Amino acid sequence: MNDPASISIVVSTYERPGHLANCLRSILNQAIDTCSCEVIVTDDGSQGPETEACVATFAQQWPGRIIFLTQPKEGFRLAKCRNRAVVVSTGQQLVFLDADCIVPPHFLQAMTGGLKQGVVLASDCYRLSKAATADIDNRVIDHWEIDSKIEVTERRRLTRKTFRARIYSLLTIPMRPRLTGCAFACHREDLLKINGFDENYIGWGFEDRDLQRRLAMKAVRARTVLHRVKAVHQWHPTDSTFARNGVGTANREYYHRAETPAYCVNGLDQYQREEIDRITFPTRRDWQVIADTAQLQQQTSARSLVDLLLPTLPTDQAYSPVPILVHSL
Repeated sequence: MNDPASISIVVSTYERPGHLANCLRSILNQAIDTCSCEVIVTDDGSQGPETEACVATFAQQWPGRIIFLTQPKEGFRLAKCRNRAVVVSTGQQLVFLDADCIVPPHFLQAMTGGLKQGVVLASDCYRLSKAATADIDNRVIDHWEIDSKIEVTERRRLTRKTFRARIYSLLTIPMRPRLTGCAFACHREDLLKINGFDENYIGWGFEDRDLQRRLAMKAVRARTVLHRVKAVHQWHPTDSTFARNGVGTANREYYHRAETPAYCVNGLDQYQREEIDRITFPTRRDWQVIADTAQLQQQTSARSLVDLLLPTLPTDQAYSPVPILVHSL
Protein backbone atom coordinates (compact mmCIF):
# COMPACT_ATOMS: atom_id res chain seq x y z
CA MET A 1 0.00 0.00 0.00
CA ASN A 2 1.18 3.53 -0.73
CA ASP A 3 2.18 5.98 1.99
CA PRO A 4 -0.84 6.85 4.14
CA ALA A 5 -2.60 10.19 3.82
CA SER A 6 -3.08 12.44 6.83
CA ILE A 7 -6.66 13.39 5.84
CA SER A 8 -9.19 11.15 4.10
CA ILE A 9 -12.10 12.97 2.46
CA VAL A 10 -15.05 10.64 1.96
CA VAL A 11 -17.56 11.87 -0.63
CA SER A 12 -20.77 9.83 -0.81
CA THR A 13 -22.75 10.04 -4.04
CA TYR A 14 -25.58 8.57 -6.07
CA GLU A 15 -26.41 9.69 -9.60
CA ARG A 16 -26.32 13.50 -10.13
CA PRO A 17 -22.80 13.63 -11.64
CA GLY A 18 -23.20 17.38 -12.12
CA HIS A 19 -23.57 17.88 -8.37
CA LEU A 20 -20.58 15.60 -7.78
CA ALA A 21 -18.47 17.57 -10.26
CA ASN A 22 -19.27 20.80 -8.40
CA CYS A 23 -18.46 19.18 -5.06
CA LEU A 24 -15.09 17.90 -6.30
CA ARG A 25 -14.34 21.29 -7.86
CA SER A 26 -14.79 22.93 -4.46
CA ILE A 27 -12.51 20.33 -2.86
CA LEU A 28 -9.88 21.11 -5.48
CA ASN A 29 -9.88 24.74 -4.31
CA GLN A 30 -9.06 23.99 -0.66
CA ALA A 31 -6.54 26.29 0.99
CA ILE A 32 -4.38 23.54 2.49
CA ASP A 33 -1.64 21.25 1.24
CA THR A 34 -3.78 18.69 -0.56
CA CYS A 35 -0.80 16.45 -1.35
CA SER A 36 -1.33 14.81 2.05
CA CYS A 37 -5.06 14.32 1.44
CA GLU A 38 -6.86 11.48 -0.29
CA VAL A 39 -10.34 11.64 -1.78
CA ILE A 40 -12.56 8.57 -1.75
CA VAL A 41 -15.74 8.84 -3.80
CA THR A 42 -18.12 6.12 -2.69
CA ASP A 43 -21.14 5.52 -4.89
CA ASP A 44 -24.44 3.85 -4.04
CA GLY A 45 -24.97 2.15 -7.39
CA SER A 46 -25.23 4.91 -9.99
CA GLN A 47 -26.09 3.71 -13.49
CA GLY A 48 -23.93 4.54 -16.47
CA PRO A 49 -20.32 5.78 -16.72
CA GLU A 50 -20.91 9.44 -15.89
CA THR A 51 -20.08 9.25 -12.17
CA GLU A 52 -16.79 7.45 -12.67
CA ALA A 53 -15.90 9.72 -15.58
CA CYS A 54 -16.47 12.71 -13.29
CA VAL A 55 -14.04 11.25 -10.75
CA ALA A 56 -11.51 10.47 -13.49
CA THR A 57 -11.60 14.07 -14.71
CA PHE A 58 -11.05 15.35 -11.16
CA ALA A 59 -8.16 12.92 -10.69
CA GLN A 60 -6.21 14.64 -13.45
CA GLN A 61 -5.95 17.75 -11.27
CA TRP A 62 -5.87 16.37 -7.71
CA PRO A 63 -2.30 15.84 -6.41
CA GLY A 64 -3.19 13.22 -3.81
CA ARG A 65 -4.66 9.74 -4.03
CA ILE A 66 -8.09 9.16 -5.58
CA ILE A 67 -10.26 6.09 -5.04
CA PHE A 68 -13.66 5.36 -6.58
CA LEU A 69 -15.92 2.69 -5.09
CA THR A 70 -19.36 1.58 -6.14
CA GLN A 71 -21.82 -1.14 -5.19
CA PRO A 72 -25.01 -2.71 -6.59
CA LYS A 73 -28.11 -0.59 -6.07
CA GLU A 74 -30.06 -2.38 -3.35
CA GLY A 75 -31.83 0.47 -1.63
CA PHE A 76 -30.49 3.64 -0.01
CA ARG A 77 -27.31 2.25 1.59
CA LEU A 78 -25.38 5.31 2.70
CA ALA A 79 -23.99 3.60 5.81
CA LYS A 80 -22.48 0.84 3.70
CA CYS A 81 -21.03 3.37 1.25
CA ARG A 82 -19.25 5.18 4.05
CA ASN A 83 -17.98 2.02 5.72
CA ARG A 84 -16.46 0.78 2.49
CA ALA A 85 -14.70 4.10 2.08
CA VAL A 86 -13.35 4.02 5.63
CA VAL A 87 -12.02 0.51 5.05
CA VAL A 88 -9.80 1.58 2.16
CA SER A 89 -8.89 4.98 3.63
CA THR A 90 -5.51 5.63 5.26
CA GLY A 91 -5.93 8.98 7.04
CA GLN A 92 -6.25 9.42 10.78
CA GLN A 93 -8.58 12.38 10.18
CA LEU A 94 -11.78 11.42 8.36
CA VAL A 95 -13.90 14.12 6.73
CA PHE A 96 -17.35 13.08 5.47
CA LEU A 97 -19.11 15.13 2.82
CA ASP A 98 -22.20 14.49 0.71
CA ALA A 99 -21.70 14.98 -3.03
CA ASP A 100 -24.67 17.32 -3.26
CA CYS A 101 -22.73 19.85 -1.17
CA ILE A 102 -20.09 22.35 -2.21
CA VAL A 103 -17.69 23.85 0.31
CA PRO A 104 -15.70 27.10 0.68
CA PRO A 105 -11.88 27.10 0.37
CA HIS A 106 -11.31 27.02 4.14
CA PHE A 107 -13.58 23.99 4.70
CA LEU A 108 -10.86 21.40 5.31
CA GLN A 109 -8.93 23.77 7.56
CA ALA A 110 -12.01 24.29 9.73
CA MET A 111 -12.94 20.60 9.77
CA THR A 112 -9.50 19.31 10.74
CA GLY A 113 -7.83 22.18 12.61
CA GLY A 114 -9.21 21.24 16.03
CA LEU A 115 -9.92 17.58 15.32
CA LYS A 116 -8.56 15.10 17.85
CA GLN A 117 -9.53 11.86 19.50
CA GLY A 118 -12.61 12.21 21.68
CA VAL A 119 -14.16 14.92 19.51
CA VAL A 120 -16.35 14.82 16.40
CA LEU A 121 -16.68 18.13 14.55
CA ALA A 122 -20.08 18.91 13.06
CA SER A 123 -21.01 21.44 10.41
CA ASP A 124 -24.19 21.79 8.35
CA CYS A 125 -25.28 23.40 5.10
CA TYR A 126 -27.19 26.24 3.55
CA ARG A 127 -29.87 24.90 1.21
CA LEU A 128 -29.94 26.46 -2.22
CA SER A 129 -33.13 26.80 -4.22
CA LYS A 130 -33.58 25.02 -7.52
CA ALA A 131 -32.96 28.25 -9.44
CA ALA A 132 -29.83 29.11 -7.44
CA THR A 133 -28.45 25.60 -7.93
CA ALA A 134 -28.84 25.96 -11.69
CA ASP A 135 -26.56 29.01 -11.54
CA ILE A 136 -23.64 27.12 -9.95
CA ASP A 137 -20.69 26.69 -12.30
CA ASN A 138 -16.90 26.56 -12.09
CA ARG A 139 -16.54 30.34 -12.00
CA VAL A 140 -18.98 30.68 -9.10
CA ILE A 141 -17.18 27.92 -7.19
CA ASP A 142 -13.65 29.13 -7.95
CA HIS A 143 -14.43 32.70 -6.82
CA TRP A 144 -16.86 31.49 -4.15
CA GLU A 145 -19.63 33.83 -5.29
CA ILE A 146 -22.22 31.95 -3.27
CA ASP A 147 -23.48 34.42 -0.67
CA SER A 148 -25.82 36.26 -3.01
CA LYS A 149 -27.48 32.96 -3.98
CA ILE A 150 -28.49 32.06 -0.41
CA GLU A 151 -32.00 33.20 0.47
CA VAL A 152 -32.47 35.46 3.49
CA THR A 153 -34.73 33.00 5.31
CA GLU A 154 -32.16 30.24 4.84
CA ARG A 155 -29.37 32.44 6.15
CA ARG A 156 -31.43 33.26 9.23
CA ARG A 157 -32.22 29.59 9.83
CA LEU A 158 -28.58 28.57 9.94
CA THR A 159 -27.58 31.66 11.95
CA ARG A 160 -30.01 30.59 14.67
CA LYS A 161 -28.75 27.02 14.52
CA THR A 162 -25.14 28.22 14.77
CA PHE A 163 -25.95 30.23 17.90
CA ARG A 164 -27.63 27.27 19.58
CA ALA A 165 -24.86 24.87 18.54
CA ARG A 166 -22.14 27.06 20.08
CA ILE A 167 -24.00 27.07 23.39
CA TYR A 168 -24.58 23.32 23.26
CA SER A 169 -20.86 22.79 22.64
CA LEU A 170 -20.13 24.39 26.00
CA LEU A 171 -22.70 22.29 27.86
CA THR A 172 -23.16 18.57 28.46
CA ILE A 173 -26.61 18.09 26.94
CA PRO A 174 -26.90 14.61 25.37
CA MET A 175 -26.96 14.55 21.55
CA ARG A 176 -26.30 18.28 21.31
CA PRO A 177 -25.10 19.89 19.16
CA ARG A 178 -26.60 17.59 16.56
CA LEU A 179 -24.28 15.81 14.14
CA THR A 180 -25.52 16.31 10.58
CA GLY A 181 -24.25 13.71 8.14
CA CYS A 182 -23.76 16.06 5.19
CA ALA A 183 -20.53 17.53 6.60
CA PHE A 184 -18.65 16.27 9.66
CA ALA A 185 -15.24 14.97 10.70
CA CYS A 186 -13.97 12.47 13.26
CA HIS A 187 -10.78 10.68 14.25
CA ARG A 188 -10.21 7.25 12.80
CA GLU A 189 -9.65 5.57 16.17
CA ASP A 190 -12.96 6.89 17.50
CA LEU A 191 -14.83 5.43 14.53
CA LEU A 192 -13.11 2.06 14.96
CA LYS A 193 -14.23 1.95 18.61
CA ILE A 194 -17.86 1.74 17.53
CA ASN A 195 -17.31 -0.40 14.40
CA GLY A 196 -18.18 2.47 12.05
CA PHE A 197 -21.62 3.07 10.59
CA ASP A 198 -24.45 0.64 11.28
CA GLU A 199 -25.35 -0.86 7.90
CA ASN A 200 -28.74 -1.99 9.18
CA TYR A 201 -29.88 1.55 8.37
CA ILE A 202 -31.23 1.30 4.82
CA GLY A 203 -33.19 4.24 3.49
CA TRP A 204 -33.04 7.92 4.31
CA GLY A 205 -32.24 9.13 7.80
CA PHE A 206 -31.07 8.25 11.32
CA GLU A 207 -27.69 6.68 10.44
CA ASP A 208 -25.91 9.91 11.44
CA ARG A 209 -27.96 10.29 14.62
CA ASP A 210 -27.16 6.69 15.51
CA LEU A 211 -23.46 7.35 14.91
CA GLN A 212 -23.49 10.32 17.25
CA ARG A 213 -25.28 8.34 19.97
CA ARG A 214 -22.82 5.45 19.81
CA LEU A 215 -19.81 7.79 19.75
CA ALA A 216 -21.19 9.44 22.89
CA MET A 217 -21.25 6.02 24.57
CA LYS A 218 -17.48 5.99 24.06
CA ALA A 219 -17.12 9.52 25.47
CA VAL A 220 -16.71 11.16 22.06
CA ARG A 221 -18.43 14.57 22.13
CA ALA A 222 -19.79 16.55 19.21
CA ARG A 223 -18.49 20.10 18.79
CA THR A 224 -19.79 22.60 16.29
CA VAL A 225 -17.73 24.34 13.64
CA LEU A 226 -20.74 26.14 12.17
CA HIS A 227 -19.33 29.48 13.31
CA ARG A 228 -16.25 28.71 11.20
CA VAL A 229 -17.59 27.00 8.10
CA LYS A 230 -20.82 25.94 6.42
CA ALA A 231 -21.33 23.76 3.38
CA VAL A 232 -23.82 24.68 0.66
CA HIS A 233 -26.41 22.11 -0.42
CA GLN A 234 -27.37 21.95 -4.09
CA TRP A 235 -31.08 21.44 -4.69
CA HIS A 236 -32.41 18.11 -5.94
CA PRO A 237 -35.64 16.13 -5.53
CA THR A 238 -35.91 14.29 -2.23
CA ASP A 239 -35.26 10.57 -2.08
CA SER A 240 -38.30 8.32 -2.25
CA THR A 241 -37.51 6.98 1.25
CA PHE A 242 -37.52 10.46 2.82
CA ALA A 243 -40.04 11.22 5.54
CA ARG A 244 -39.89 14.30 7.76
CA ASN A 245 -38.39 13.27 11.10
CA GLY A 246 -38.42 9.70 9.79
CA VAL A 247 -42.07 9.25 10.76
CA GLY A 248 -43.28 5.76 9.85
CA THR A 249 -39.91 4.53 8.59
CA ALA A 250 -38.06 1.34 9.49
CA ASN A 251 -34.97 3.41 10.32
CA ARG A 252 -36.84 5.36 12.97
CA GLU A 253 -38.19 2.15 14.50
CA TYR A 254 -34.72 0.59 14.47
CA TYR A 255 -33.18 3.67 16.07
CA HIS A 256 -35.68 3.54 18.96
CA ARG A 257 -35.21 -0.17 19.65
CA ALA A 258 -34.76 -1.26 23.25
CA GLU A 259 -30.98 -1.74 23.28
CA THR A 260 -28.27 -0.07 21.23
CA PRO A 261 -24.69 -1.26 21.78
CA ALA A 262 -21.90 1.20 21.12
CA TYR A 263 -20.18 -1.37 18.89
CA CYS A 264 -22.65 -2.10 16.11
CA VAL A 265 -22.99 -5.63 14.75
CA ASN A 266 -23.19 -4.81 11.05
CA GLY A 267 -20.21 -2.52 10.65
CA LEU A 268 -16.56 -2.24 9.65
CA ASP A 269 -15.33 -5.54 11.02
CA GLN A 270 -17.14 -7.55 8.31
CA TYR A 271 -14.51 -6.49 5.77
CA GLN A 272 -11.42 -8.68 5.65
CA ARG A 273 -8.08 -7.01 6.30
CA GLU A 274 -6.18 -9.32 3.98
CA GLU A 275 -8.40 -8.27 1.07
CA ILE A 276 -7.81 -4.59 1.81
CA ASP A 277 -4.04 -5.03 1.87
CA ARG A 278 -4.16 -6.38 -1.70
CA ILE A 279 -5.52 -3.13 -3.14
CA THR A 280 -3.37 -1.33 -5.67
CA PHE A 281 -4.31 2.32 -5.81
CA PRO A 282 -5.07 3.94 -9.19
CA THR A 283 -2.24 5.90 -10.76
CA ARG A 284 -2.68 9.12 -12.69
CA ARG A 285 -2.25 7.10 -15.88
CA ASP A 286 -5.04 4.72 -14.78
CA TRP A 287 -7.40 7.64 -14.32
CA GLN A 288 -6.43 9.10 -17.68
CA VAL A 289 -7.35 5.80 -19.34
CA ILE A 290 -10.71 5.80 -17.55
CA ALA A 291 -11.40 9.41 -18.53
CA ASP A 292 -10.48 8.75 -22.16
CA THR A 293 -12.57 5.58 -22.21
CA ALA A 294 -15.60 7.38 -20.79
CA GLN A 295 -15.32 9.96 -23.54
CA LEU A 296 -15.04 7.20 -26.11
CA GLN A 297 -18.12 5.49 -24.77
CA GLN A 298 -20.21 8.57 -25.42
CA GLN A 299 -19.44 8.05 -29.10
CA THR A 300 -20.18 4.31 -29.13
CA SER A 301 -22.95 1.91 -28.20
CA ALA A 302 -20.88 0.17 -25.51
CA ARG A 303 -22.99 -0.80 -22.50
CA SER A 304 -20.46 0.27 -19.86
CA LEU A 305 -16.82 1.08 -19.27
CA VAL A 306 -16.11 -2.60 -18.65
CA ASP A 307 -17.12 -3.39 -22.24
CA LEU A 308 -14.23 -1.27 -23.41
CA LEU A 309 -11.66 -1.80 -20.66
CA LEU A 310 -12.14 -5.51 -19.97
CA PRO A 311 -13.78 -7.13 -23.00
CA THR A 312 -12.85 -10.65 -21.84
CA LEU A 313 -14.29 -10.32 -18.32
CA PRO A 314 -16.49 -13.37 -17.55
CA THR A 315 -20.16 -12.45 -17.46
CA ASP A 316 -20.63 -14.01 -14.03
CA GLN A 317 -17.86 -11.95 -12.43
CA ALA A 318 -18.81 -8.87 -10.44
CA TYR A 319 -17.74 -5.63 -12.08
CA SER A 320 -15.81 -3.00 -10.14
CA PRO A 321 -15.60 0.19 -12.23
CA VAL A 322 -11.96 0.60 -11.25
CA PRO A 323 -10.75 -2.94 -11.97
CA ILE A 324 -7.74 -2.66 -9.66
CA LEU A 325 -9.97 -2.41 -6.60
CA VAL A 326 -10.83 -5.78 -5.08
CA HIS A 327 -14.38 -6.90 -5.77
CA SER A 328 -15.13 -8.16 -2.26
CA LEU A 329 -15.24 -4.73 -0.62
